[in-house]
Amino acid sequence: MSRIRFHVLAALCALAMAIPASGAALEDIQAKTAEGRAVFVIVTDAAARGLEKARAVAKAAHERAPNSAVVELNRSDPAQRAAVAKYRVAGAPVPMILVVAANGSPVGAVRPAKTFAVDRLLALVPTVAKAKYMKILGERRVAAVVFTRASMRERSPLFEEMSKLASMEDLKLGTVLVDLDDTTEERWIAEWKLDPKTIKRPLMIFV
Repeated sequence: MSRIRFHVLAALCALAMAIPASGAALEDIQAKTAEGRAVFVIVTDAAARGLEKARAVAKAAHERAPNSAVVELNRSDPAQRAAVAKYRVAGAPVPMILVVAANGSPVGAVRPAKTFAVDRLLALVPTVAKAKYMKILGERRVAAVVFTRASMRERSPLFEEMSKLASMEDLKLGTVLVDLDDTTEERWIAEWKLDPKTIKRPLMIFV
C-alpha cells in the first residue's frame, strides 16, 4: 500500500516538470540540479511563521547530504511567480521544505515542525535510478525497471530488446537500469523488497 501511495505522489509531483521555468529561484534550482545536486527548497511567504526553524532543518539536511543545496522561495515575491506555478505551492502551508531531485523532478515535501523532519527530508532524496523512475511515472509513461549486474550473460541481449521497445512511440516506455552491485542504489533496491544476493538473472518489473 505504501508503494502505491509513493507512486501517486511521484506522479503528481513530477507533473510540475511540464511548466516552463523562469525567475530567480528557478534559475538557482536549475543551476544546482545541473550540477547533479538535489535541492532543499524552503517555501515561505510574508506571513509565514517558523522560517528560522525551516532554515535550520534544511541546513542540517544539507550537512548530512553534502551533494545537495538549499534555495529559498518566497512566494510573496512577484518575481517568483513562475517558480510558485511550476512547483504548485501557491496554496501549500508554509514554511515548507520541498525536495527537488538532481534530475529536476520535485519528489515530496516536509513541514519543518514535524518530528524527525531532517530524517524525513533525507529519506525523500531519491537515488539516480529512483529519480529517473519517478520522472517517467510523472510523464504518464510505463516504467520498465531492470535489475541486473555486469556479470550476467543475459544482460546484453536484454538491453538490445529493451532498446527496441523503448524506440516504439506507441508504448510510451521508459527504461530504468539498476545495477545490483551499485551501493548507491541499495536503499531503493531494498524498497522493492529485493535481495541482490538471490537474483541470478536480470529481473524486469513493469509499472
